[in-house]
Amino acid sequence: MDHVLLLGLVMTATTVLCAALVPPSRALARRFGVIDEPGQRKVHHRPTPRLGGVAVFLSFTTVVLAGTFFLPALQQLGWVQSTFASSLGLLQEAYRVKTRLLGIVAGGALVFGVGLADDVLGKRFPVGLKFAGQLAAALMLVAAGVRISFLPHEALNVVVTLLWLVGVTNAFNLLDNMDGLAAGVAFVASGVFLINAWALGEFFIGLMLVAFMGSLLGFLLYNFHPATVFLGDCGSLFIGFTMGSLTLLERYISHASSTLFPILMPVLVLALPLLDTATVMYIRVKERRPIYVGDSRHLSHRLVSLGFSQRAAVLFLYLVTFALGLGAASLTDATLGQTLLILVQFACFIAALLILLFFDRRKQPRGASR
Repeated sequence: MDHVLLLGLVMTATTVLCAALVPPSRALARRFGVIDEPGQRKVHHRPTPRLGGVAVFLSFTTVVLAGTFFLPALQQLGWVQSTFASSLGLLQEAYRVKTRLLGIVAGGALVFGVGLADDVLGKRFPVGLKFAGQLAAALMLVAAGVRISFLPHEALNVVVTLLWLVGVTNAFNLLDNMDGLAAGVAFVASGVFLINAWALGEFFIGLMLVAFMGSLLGFLLYNFHPATVFLGDCGSLFIGFTMGSLTLLERYISHASSTLFPILMPVLVLALPLLDTATVMYIRVKERRPIYVGDSRHLSHRLVSLGFSQRAAVLFLYLVTFALGLGAASLTDATLGQTLLILVQFACFIAALLILLFFDRRKQPRGASR
């Protein structure tokens, strides 16, 4: 099928472009001193450039905008018509979502800019301004028509949309605490959303997702442990905002859906970053510390303290994301009974993660044999 070929080409293009842009972004970080120094709450042991998000942002945005504005011209080429005839037929209606697409790109650019300012200025960049930038980007998306629609009142739809976007944006910002974690979890989650989009015939959303996955994969070539570059706030905020935006653009209820439970799919797929954020904020509030000041109380750190290596901890969290996502992907055409089983499975996974997070390893008595 030419659908698969086109999806593969888009993903390859963003992967190659991002991989090519990472070395310049790393050099840029060194040039301007945007370096993440080792510290007491850090898990890395050498100074590491932290502007890898520049490559992720530029690769995704470039491919998406190029596809949007050059599609009419490409459709006139004979070899394109013959090779991608079926795909081009599906893309005839792409103009209907152009405003929403540009809203995602514009909002992503604003969030990226806010994160970049935070990376460069550090503590000189006010936390309130960082939050205001995220909220403004979310409002831009709502104004472009990207929002939920299942609640009875429009005001409620807007409020929940804003909470979701800002929440997911910050969840990935906080999840970026170990090599390859934030980008990898976003890659796995996007793969699950791609399965759902394919099953429901959402080809245009599929193209957006593979472009996003390609940019993440190109970056992970440099970011998986031991990382030579970090995302920085510009990258983690951009990934979170884009992830939240794409979940709003996608639909989850099919003609076979027997309940409205499929709308919970994004929450289940992104349960790991959301849970990590919620528990970290709970701990910080409980200990009367500012919620925006980092620490080593994340789930990934907890796994390392229990004996996991950094790679094993990150791969374990990839697996958890994938397992939760596969269960959530089944919601689309599940019966009520199957839906309840999926939700019970989800609750058990969350309970297991909470046990890992708050379980204290007992010290062995002196002289005890292994």
